[in-house]
Amino acid sequence: MVNAPTTSEDFSRFSLRRLGVTRERVRTVAWNLDGRRLAAGGSPSLRIFLPDKDTRTSTECRGHTGEVSCVRWSPVHPERLASVSSGDDKALHFWFGSKPTSTIETYGNNIHMNWSPDGKTIVVGTTKDRLMWVDVEEQRVVNRIDMDKETNDTQFSHNGSLLYTGVEGSVRISAFPSNELVYTVPMTSMPVGMLDLDPRGRYLLAGGNDATVSLWETEEWTCAASAGHHDGPLLTCRFNHDGSLVASIATGDVVISSVPGLKKEHSIPFADGASQDLAWHPSRNVLAYAGNEVCIWGYGV
Repeated sequence: MVNAPTTSEDFSRFSLRRLGVTRERVRTVAWNLDGRRLAAGGSPSLRIFLPDKDTRTSTECRGHTGEVSCVRWSPVHPERLASVSSGDDKALHFWFGSKPTSTIETYGNNIHMNWSPDGKTIVVGTTKDRLMWVDVEEQRVVNRIDMDKETNDTQFSHNGSLLYTGVEGSVRISAFPSNELVYTVPMTSMPVGMLDLDPRGRYLLAGGNDATVSLWETEEWTCAASAGHHDGPLLTCRFNHDGSLVASIATGDVVISSVPGLKKEHSIPFADGASQDLAWHPSRNVLAYAGNEVCIWGYGV
């Protein structure tokens, strides 16, 4: 790959590359810290691709017996990967490269997870609205929080002192690790399903069942912009590496919007129906997404 242009008129020069058809639908994708590896998880497969070297093969990581619902690479080490699963396999797995290193039982259907910025803690969320804090060094669950309302995605502030959590139609802001409530931001009448924080920490991105993406300024917690570019509930929305673009995904297409106005700049239709997840490369305008195929889209891919 080469460095990507950053202006909207350059999208016509972007291309799509398919990395391979999987046996089952892929639910989650993530780039590692240096952007050399791409992990993709599904039911129950977990694979690691090396897009810069070989676009047709991948390494299968064996260990899960249930659907892999979320994969996330360590924010401090390019070789360390974590994955959670739902269904029969209620566990958090750690990997070094493609090798399994340990497993932590979570006793729940896990749907999302996030590392703290220092790489020492992972927050896992379940379908039963339980949040678990896992100490990475001690390899154990150190806190379980049973929420009394529908609870979805979490995000850490960049210094790790705050945890943002989607709770029904609001975002709960709490101190970390004390879990003391700092502020609640009402956002929508529908559940907030996913969150992302831009690289500068200026905006929090939120999306959910109302098919709307909204951008929230993190000083006064006012809504800077909102957009309804999709016809159905959002599945994922993410900032790119410099915070200038947002990619959002729902049934039928990926939409690329510019920040801060969330103006629609481009869309990518799916060849295989619904896709579940997407992830921006950590330093380039290259996007990975997956359904029955793992694809990357960008300049020079």
